[in-house]
Amino acid sequence: MIVIGLCCLGCTRNESGEAYREALEARKDSLENALKKRHLDHPDSLAQTLAGLRRLGDSTAVAMAYYTSARALQHQQEYTSAIANFRHGLRASEHTGDTALHIHLLHNVGTCYRRMGAMFEASDQLYTALNMAEQYSLRNTEKGKELRSYIYNNLGNVYKYLNNREEAEALFRRALALDKELGNILGMAKNYSTIGNLYEHRNMFDSAYVMYHKALEYDIQAGSQLGIGICHNRLGQLMMHYDSIDAALAHHQKAYELLNDKKYDTWNRLKASLSMAWIYLLKHDLPKAYTLLEETEQEALRVRSFGHLEEVYYCLAEYYRQQGNYRKAFEQQALCLQYRDSIFKQRSEQEVAQNRIRYERRKSEIEINRLNLQHEKVKANRRVILVSSVIVASILMLLLVLSYFFIRLQRRRNRELYEMNATKDKFFSIISHDLKNPAVAQRNALQGLVNNGHLLDENSLSEYYEMLLKSADSQVELLYNLLDWARVQTGRLPYKPSVFELNTTLKSEIELLQIAFTNKDITLTTDFEETYLADGDRNMIATVFRNLLSNAIKFTNKGGKIEVRLKKQQDEIHVSVKDNGIGIPSDKIPHLFKLDREQSTPGTSGETGSGLGLMVCKSFVERNGGTLTVKSVEGRGTTFSFTVRSAHEE
Repeated sequence: MIVIGLCCLGCTRNESGEAYREALEARKDSLENALKKRHLDHPDSLAQTLAGLRRLGDSTAVAMAYYTSARALQHQQEYTSAIANFRHGLRASEHTGDTALHIHLLHNVGTCYRRMGAMFEASDQLYTALNMAEQYSLRNTEKGKELRSYIYNNLGNVYKYLNNREEAEALFRRALALDKELGNILGMAKNYSTIGNLYEHRNMFDSAYVMYHKALEYDIQAGSQLGIGICHNRLGQLMMHYDSIDAALAHHQKAYELLNDKKYDTWNRLKASLSMAWIYLLKHDLPKAYTLLEETEQEALRVRSFGHLEEVYYCLAEYYRQQGNYRKAFEQQALCLQYRDSIFKQRSEQEVAQNRIRYERRKSEIEINRLNLQHEKVKANRRVILVSSVIVASILMLLLVLSYFFIRLQRRRNRELYEMNATKDKFFSIISHDLKNPAVAQRNALQGLVNNGHLLDENSLSEYYEMLLKSADSQVELLYNLLDWARVQTGRLPYKPSVFELNTTLKSEIELLQIAFTNKDITLTTDFEETYLADGDRNMIATVFRNLLSNAIKFTNKGGKIEVRLKKQQDEIHVSVKDNGIGIPSDKIPHLFKLDREQSTPGTSGETGSGLGLMVCKSFVERNGGTLTVKSVEGRGTTFSFTVRSAHEE
């Protein structure tokens, strides 16, 4: 019976330390190889094996049985079942005293959660595993370094998924340093590949190419078919940036062939098939594209891979657009957005940051406990009682001071997190209304066309088209404002000051809005014939003026007037946009540049907006060292003014 054979592989703790560890690792390897033959991914087989092991009281074998079963389920991408068995294995490993096995189980639970897109749970398990690995008594042995390398790489992938590329690269490089020290070729290949992927996302394509080829060389050297396939996948993606479509297709086809093996999970093969499908769409080879997309959709639905499904439906939307089936394309685009929303809800960088804070706190507590134990030993030595007392007293004082500052820091972090959450909630409450209305208008208009299109005359059709165009314009304006606002909030908007002709820039923006003036029969008066040289970011200033002028048009009645004036005062240029529109109630003016309102006011012709444009304007003006002000009388009109630095003429 296999259970008896497995248990006979054991060794006792009475052996010497190094010999015992080697025997333990050898036993676990033998257990895993024997258990794999039992096909423990089937519940009946697992239950039968566990029953025999429990009768013998072999906790290590029980833990390894759960581990082997969970690994098989993980390979099949049955992540929920795999996590359940890994957790059973964790409970069993608590009775073995095998820290390395416990860390392995935690690491694999984190991997499953990461593959499911649950980054908070993944980081929680991985930081717990890292904490144990760093405190592991054998942390500086080959086994200890190997464990930490795995965890650093996995945590790096969590941060890469959250677009925190700086933290991700730092973790990948830690893993790479350990793998170089160990001579772990597969580990080096994996980390070079992921670092190359980070370079690709930073548009550092030549650096990415070098990293991918380093990874490919090591994978070939190690004979890793999986690693070679992943490298070809990433080289294919990189070739698309160089517009080398045929080279990209060749790489993805090679990856697809290498990864189309049941011994590998389908994760990377799905990436290859999706990339091939997209290239076929670009080549307008629709039958090949559809075959790949249909195959990928079925597999992604089976394994509940939301990321792959988002890409599948995006490609299917393009497929139906090329066929001219716009209704079907719209349905696929809606599915794409639905899965994208599901992925967004699963991402939470703030929650991952909280896990890191807990990890750092645990690390500090362990260090403090270690210091306390050390000083207790010193205190026990009678020959240095007085010295020990002084040291302990000093440390206690230091700990009190550190605790005080730590508590203050924690309170400040909690306050910042609370404010960020409040801002996020208010932000979503605003855009949910403004994103919904244009979409509903488009749907109603399209439904009317579908139901009654054959009954409508030319004028009625024109009204429907105008309704669709207006709702689309509203969505485009909101998306641009959302992009600018998000880049401002995350600090990722580059500031590129230069000296430029302000009046030329303003005239260009006015020309872009000429159709809007014509549609509402608005008279525009300008007063800036003299050349004004400004010192600032030209694109930011243009965005500010365009937003203010668009708002003036929106809230001015047909046949109204708008005045744009420039005036130089000392080292500043004052730009004002004045309209004779509906004005702003005095109680709403203090809230114009904040998120603490429910929704924006519609324009005189029913134009909609989110109100984010004014917040973007304020941020851009202040970034350029200026100020933005507003004066308004309800029913008589509004004047927005901002300042920009004047360039010194040489």
